[in-house]
Amino acid sequence: MAKATIDKAVEPAPSAPQKFSPISWRAVLIGLAISPLMVYWAEYTEVVARGADLVAMSLILAVAFALVVIIGVNVLIKKIAPAISLSQSELLLIYVINSATFGLCGLGSMQFIPNLLAGPHYYTTSADGWNKWTHLIPAWAVPSPSVVGAYYRGQSNFFTPENISGWTVPIIIWSSAVLVMFFMTYCVGTLLRRQWVEKEKLLFPIVIIPLEITKNGGDSSVWKSKLFWGGFAIAVVVESLAAAHYSIAPTIPYLPIKPSENALNMGQHITTPPWNGTGTLLLAFYPMVIGLTYLLSLDVSFSCWFFYVLFKAEAIMAVAFGMRDPGASSTANRVPFAGEQSTGGFLGLAVMSFIFALPQLKRSFQYAFLKRNPLLEGDQDEPLTYRTAYVGLFASLAALVGFAMALGASLMAAVGFFLIFLVIMVALARIRAEAGIALNVGPQVTPTLVNYGGSSSFTHSDLLAVSMLQDFGSDPRAMSLPPQMEAMKISQSTNTNPRHVTAAIFAGAFIVVVASWISLLAIYYHYGAASANVDSWRTSWGYYPYTTLQSWIQTPKEADGPGLSAIAFGFVFTVFLAVMRSRFVWWPFHPIGYAFGGAGADDMWFPMFLGWVAKALSIRFGGIKTFRNALPFFIGLVIGDIVISAVWAIGYVITGSPGYRTFPV
Repeated sequence: MAKATIDKAVEPAPSAPQKFSPISWRAVLIGLAISPLMVYWAEYTEVVARGADLVAMSLILAVAFALVVIIGVNVLIKKIAPAISLSQSELLLIYVINSATFGLCGLGSMQFIPNLLAGPHYYTTSADGWNKWTHLIPAWAVPSPSVVGAYYRGQSNFFTPENISGWTVPIIIWSSAVLVMFFMTYCVGTLLRRQWVEKEKLLFPIVIIPLEITKNGGDSSVWKSKLFWGGFAIAVVVESLAAAHYSIAPTIPYLPIKPSENALNMGQHITTPPWNGTGTLLLAFYPMVIGLTYLLSLDVSFSCWFFYVLFKAEAIMAVAFGMRDPGASSTANRVPFAGEQSTGGFLGLAVMSFIFALPQLKRSFQYAFLKRNPLLEGDQDEPLTYRTAYVGLFASLAALVGFAMALGASLMAAVGFFLIFLVIMVALARIRAEAGIALNVGPQVTPTLVNYGGSSSFTHSDLLAVSMLQDFGSDPRAMSLPPQMEAMKISQSTNTNPRHVTAAIFAGAFIVVVASWISLLAIYYHYGAASANVDSWRTSWGYYPYTTLQSWIQTPKEADGPGLSAIAFGFVFTVFLAVMRSRFVWWPFHPIGYAFGGAGADDMWFPMFLGWVAKALSIRFGGIKTFRNALPFFIGLVIGDIVISAVWAIGYVITGSPGYRTFPV
């Protein structure tokens, strides 16, 4: 947590009315026009070509690459016709529209929904026992059974009256749910924005990249730095060699940089007890992660890798004390409960974020509904009015709870699901705002609710409903609050009316959802969701949630006492770390590192360690001046990784053959 103190009795002086620059409608039109093109590119690349994940990374590859291309075109225009070139504010507005919304087309959102809805009709047989609960699925929630066969077989066309008619109702209903969810998190972001951006002044590392490369309309000094191009070249060379090795000829030499490489799996060499308690221990050399980590404060980057190593040390100790071996109980073999501790850490981050924000939330609530204090800060510079944010938050939450209940969930199960969702969402946004992690990691909503609460505590209808809702909380990479908060941070720097930016963002969200349906359904009806022509992991969401559901029904379990105890410990320890950090300047351990370290940081801990070492050495031996002078090199690593990954992805689209997945593993 950032060092923060809670305001007492002193109210802030009223701020002067903000004068905003008029919004650039040509920038809005450009941002909205390129959105559906990028959506189709991303869906085809990830589902058919199986190249780099263009949506999954925190600095979204497709959006960042589009910005680089637009900057290149704009720099040429500045030389030929400078009067019509785009300003930095316009470039950033284009970026904001797409960065805030593009996650909707990715994992954990639209990429899962069609498969999740079509799966029950296709995979249900009398032998698997699914027919014991499929009759509970509302007919309006899934496509007509008559259109599912062609969806899985392929060699068909979605754009027929029968197929369109069979999907129309679920498309409207689930699109509405996705957009309501997007609005709910936007309301949360509005209420937290002033606290995080203006009072705690969180770093928002992801934001630094677009701000730097768009200076002076893209004619930034960064692009003229030899260090930048050195970092750019390193990323391009190492990624291209690996892509060529796997896609063109295995005889081409390359440097392994991904944690999925066998040579980088250090855990396989550690076989002697108690050291084999280490388990999975992966190295990685992602240029993007190294570059982003260089931007972080040293205590954050240190904590992110330190707590990962600490969890490994705890696992080794568990083996040393006989807790993790074939003779130990199933509970003991879970020691040190790293995932559960991390879940408690996420809860602690969310709770402490709200505690630190309480004075600001109190003032915003008074301004929205009471307006009894003339010294209260206004909401003129907020993305939404405070009243809209509060009413919108509770109205959208009520609507989503009602939607879950219409799917069959009880009130308790529905409220529990979305409260866990909001906790994870706020914690992820906090982690992104301070640690700028390249890939969101964290607990999943439905397993957290059911596994720790005990599947026996829920009815079959409850379990079915939360299984169908897994598209909302199954993969943290697509959660919308982190990029929304980053968009709010960037928008503030453009001095553009935030309400106009909000309108453009919501128009972009609608376009992304519609374009995702069209792209995905067209792809699956053409190639076949059950064929080898598409990514099997994504199509597995047509049965994976339901096989898990079936196991919950067939083997009901009580609440997970040991797991809940570990979550409680993780929560208390996170609060302790946050309090210590807020009280003592010298305190080196950041609670974000604790939550991140146990949440599946295997792929990123080592490149974050390298980024921390690079920054620590530059400051130790050269001071802040050396750190700043070296900054273009690390920005070059990030941009080079983005550009070459996108170029290879375009190549795979052109050739129509699966290729090397630069990201995430």
